[in-house]
Amino acid sequence: MGASDRRRMAGAVLLEFAILALVFYLLLATLISFGHLFFTAQAVQDGARLGALELARTPLPAEYTFDQALASSIVRQRIYDPGLLVVDLDNIPGGVTLDEYFRNAPVLNQALWPVMVVQRIGGRRLLHYPGALLEDPSTPTGLRVAIPVVRGRDADGVETISWVEPVEEIRADPEVSPFRLNAAGTQQGIVALRVNYPYQSAALSGFREAAGGPFEPNAARPIEADPGAVTQLPGDVRSVRADTGDVGPYAGPYGLGRLKALGKDVRPFRRLLSAQAVFRREVFE
Repeated sequence: MGASDRRRMAGAVLLEFAILALVFYLLLATLISFGHLFFTAQAVQDGARLGALELARTPLPAEYTFDQALASSIVRQRIYDPGLLVVDLDNIPGGVTLDEYFRNAPVLNQALWPVMVVQRIGGRRLLHYPGALLEDPSTPTGLRVAIPVVRGRDADGVETISWVEPVEEIRADPEVSPFRLNAAGTQQGIVALRVNYPYQSAALSGFREAAGGPFEPNAARPIEADPGAVTQLPGDVRSVRADTGDVGPYAGPYGLGRLKALGKDVRPFRRLLSAQAVFRREVFE
């Protein structure tokens, strides 16, 4: 075999390796991403069940609504404090370790700790629940979390969003809280709790559906990440932090993510997970 033949064989081996490696890496990214998705869904469901159960056993006035319950000091201390969904890793309150900090946190915050993410924002290393970070001077870090929900995307890729809270009440009627118990029996004293979680992949990009339907190829239609092309639904507008130009699955002022792929800034693969649990209130103050 001559030198030219050996070079051709070496080139063929390298080409085969490149093709096989691409397929292997795609499979690996898919396995890791969806494994993380299933782990997150289970953790969030366990958190919803725990939070609802503990809230059902907490002595609160019968006439309290769900929002009043979440604002009460006993619930903030024992069950859930939204202000603890953001932790400054370089300045943990009390000077304790992260383990010690969450060991003494409310039970639902403890349950949600494993699915929080680390992001460097404005020179600070923050551990936070996924979503957008909003200014809130009442919290230890001056920030709180709200979750954007993409309600629509026009032909130019402009996204329209509304907001949900990480923890909220399930209501058949937006004006009626089933948490309240009244003598008329119209409100039954039920804890109907929902935990929302925006799962966004660090390894997979998001794509718009092809014009021909869900079975048509859409590789040429990635969802491009443009923080300036996001609008909020009227009546549900919130002030988000300034964009720091960061890159990651939850980057950008709206927490919708920005990944580098296909020579563009694109959105990550995204699914909004909602875990629910319902318990009848057992204890009243």
